Amino acid sequence: MIGFDRPLKPRWIYETLLLVEPGQKISELKKPFESIAIELTGKEGKRKVRTVLFRSFIRDDNKARVKRELMLKKLTEEYDLEFMTPIYLFYLIGKTPVVYKISEHIFRLYGFGEEINLSFLKNKLVDIYGERDVVKRSVGSFIKTLIFFGVVKECNSKKILKNKLQVNEEQFRIMIQLLSYEIICSPQISLTHLPKIFMFFELPDLQIVAQKYIGRYWDYQHRVKDELLIVF
Repeated sequence: MIGFDRPLKPRWIYETLLLVEPGQKISELKKPFESIAIELTGKEGKRKVRTVLFRSFIRDDNKARVKRELMLKKLTEEYDLEFMTPIYLFYLIGKTPVVYKISEHIFRLYGFGEEINLSFLKNKLVDIYGERDVVKRSVGSFIKTLIFFGVVKECNSKKILKNKLQVNEEQFRIMIQLLSYEIICSPQISLTHLPKIFMFFELPDLQIVAQKYIGRYWDYQHRVKDELLIVF
């Protein structure tokens, strides 16, 4: 298990993606990142946030360079922070196994408008990964991240699952492409059985979106018990 040691803000992700270049050495980004995450104090705190952000969004498999193919950078250059915020959350959950597992438990245990029992949630993750500090830190860091993204609110020290993030047709189209290209690495997406990461989002009418982009981004197939997108 790789932990999620520090919470992330959407702005940090946005400005980092604008800064980086495909194939660039990760070591060249350490100093510039400090001017992005100006709220952070202490070298250790900055290092851990930087590590989480780079690992989740930009680092290639050998850990030394930025990915050669960086779809999120192209999107970030095209759209503003408000548009990209739900897309960043979607990508983070889809690409980070421990965060995906935390998300599954959140929706198994709580509904929107309900308080999240942080201790109980941590214990559920300990049952899976074992009694390790990184497990408990990952839960706390992800809940704080959800606060930064506007999904959870803090009220009198309570953490309330506040609301889903609204997603328009274009944002959903991008999510489907990211799901296909970078998360499940398969061209076939079932609209009938979407992954649980979509539960964080208020989605548009899926059939309308599926029809809208036929021939441009995917084929749309109706089957007896399923509706499938075949992404180009």
